[in-house]
Amino acid sequence: MKDSTVAEMRAFNRFYTALVGVLNRKFLNGKLSLPETRVLHAIYTAEGITANDIVPLLHIDKSYLSKILIRFGKMKFVSKKVSSTDGRAYQLYLTPVGRKELDLYNRLSDDFVKQILVQLPEKDCEELINCMRQITGILQRVKL
Repeated sequence: MKDSTVAEMRAFNRFYTALVGVLNRKFLNGKLSLPETRVLHAIYTAEGITANDIVPLLHIDKSYLSKILIRFGKMKFVSKKVSSTDGRAYQLYLTPVGRKELDLYNRLSDDFVKQILVQLPEKDCEELINCMRQITGILQRVKL
């Protein structure tokens, strides 16, 4: 592996994380961090998911996820039910309050991306999306 390849990937990562603001404590000037919004999204897309399923899905630390879920419980974003297959685990569901919060972040995210894309010609937007598809396809082969 060439050092220059590693340096280029790291430079791209720094550029992109700064561009989309993931290093900010609160994502999109809301009340949640990016990891918290990702946990909300995971619960929404896989209703009844357990914390043990979220950990590998998001590559998130188990104790950090636990803190997020405790916070979500206090904020009334999630409800939980004992798993029918494992009495030690809880299935997670978004409450109406949690869905409303996720909807807000989805709108904010869409608006943010539109602010970026509107500055580019249509041809550049298409090229960008094609490159993103290529990057995704390549990185999906990586096992962490």
